[in-house]
Amino acid sequence: MTTQTDEYDRGTDWPDRYYPADRIPYNPVDEEIKNMLRIIAYDISDGRRLRKVAKTCELYGVRIEKSVFEADLTDELFTQFWCELMDIIAEDDDAVIAYPIPKNAAREILSMGVIKRPMKRLCYVCGCS
Repeated sequence: MTTQTDEYDRGTDWPDRYYPADRIPYNPVDEEIKNMLRIIAYDISDGRRLRKVAKTCELYGVRIEKSVFEADLTDELFTQFWCELMDIIAEDDDAVIAYPIPKNAAREILSMGVIKRPMKRLCYVCGCS
């Protein structure tokens, strides 16, 4: 039996402490694609721009690898996202690429091994007693 103090005393992993989202096994085939799935990858030469690009990608999609994101966006929202990235990058030094994957092709995505991805929470509700 664990008590509330035991729960607070146990150590936490870095992702749990700073990004308290649930981590569950993920297979892209299990997801329902609502719009156009896009895979976004980047190579940014400047650290400051790199952080801005990463933060922008986190707003619109889910991180798959360090510089690879998956986003299920409407065409209008993707255009807005792409324009924001264009304002950040230096076209002579940086590279950003987006691969569109239609719904029917997304069902055929293969994955191997354990793929973990955080689930984004829309709202947190805290009760006081």
